[in-house]
Amino acid sequence: MGETGQPSIHDSKSETGLEKLNHVQWSTNDYKIFIPTGRTCNVLTPGVYDILHSSNIGIYFQKIPINTDNIIRFPDSTSDIIVNEIKSFWEKEHVFKEFNLLYKRGIILYGPPGGGKSCTIQLIMKDVVERKGVVIRFTHPSIYNEGMRALREIQPDLPVVTIMEDIDSTIQCYNESDVLNILDGVNQLNKIVYIATTNYPEQLGARVICRPSRFDKRFEIGPPSAAARTVYFKHLIAGRDLGEVDLEQWVRDTEDMSLAHLRELFIAVVILKNPYRDAVSLLKEMLKEVDVKKY
Repeated sequence: MGETGQPSIHDSKSETGLEKLNHVQWSTNDYKIFIPTGRTCNVLTPGVYDILHSSNIGIYFQKIPINTDNIIRFPDSTSDIIVNEIKSFWEKEHVFKEFNLLYKRGIILYGPPGGGKSCTIQLIMKDVVERKGVVIRFTHPSIYNEGMRALREIQPDLPVVTIMEDIDSTIQCYNESDVLNILDGVNQLNKIVYIATTNYPEQLGARVICRPSRFDKRFEIGPPSAAARTVYFKHLIAGRDLGEVDLEQWVRDTEDMSLAHLRELFIAVVILKNPYRDAVSLLKEMLKEVDVKKY
C-alpha cells in the first residue's frame, strides 16, 4: 500500500525484494512514450464506485460491493414516486437534446434518520446499474471533478448517478461554491442524476434547497405509512409462522415510527424474546427528543 493507504502499483514484491508487476500491455498518450501496464478495459463495469486519488497512480475508480437484491419497494410511497421519476428521466434523453438542454437532474431527499432515504437510494442504484450505468459516491469536490472529466472523456454516454449523502456535512467540510459549481453544471456533465440526502434541511441555505437546476425537486421521506409498515413486517416474517406476531396490532402500534424502529421491534420481540408491550413502550420513548442540556 502507498503512504495514503490506497493501492499502489508497487504493492507486491518478488523473492529478490524487487517489485513484481503484472505487465501485460503498453499504455501511451502520444505513441512516443510507452509505459508497461496491467490489463486495460474499454469501459467501467456497471456498479457503485468511489473516485479516489493516490500519489502513485493519480485518480482511480474503486468499485464498492453493494447488494441491492433484497431491497423492498413500497407501492404508492414517496420513494416509489422518486424512483419512477428518475426512470422517466432516463427515457427522455432525445427530448432534452431536442430543446438543447443539459441532460441532468438533481433531487434532494430530507427527513428524519431511519425514514427510508437509504432504501430509496438503493432502489435508484439498482435501476441505473441494470441500465449498464454507474453510481458515484461523492466525496471531495476537486477529486470528483477530475474523475468525472476522465470518465466523460472515455464514456461520454454512460448513465451516471452521483450520491451526495449528508450534503449539509459536505458543504460544511468544503467550500460551498465548489459544491454548487458541480451542481450548476460548470463542467457541463451530461446524462447524470444528482441525489442528495440530509437529516437537517434547515441547515441548508436557499442557494441549495430552493434552487432548481441545482436540485430541481425536493422530497420529504417521512415515517412509513400503515400500508408500507405492513409490507415491511411481512418482508421480515418472510412467510414463517410466527405466532407472537399480531400483524394488525404491530401496524397500529408503530404509527410515526421509522423503518429502523420497525426492524428493532422485530428483533426485540421475535429474536430476543422481549415482551411485546415493553419493546413497543421503549421504542415510543425513543421517539421523544432527549434534552441534552440535562446531561
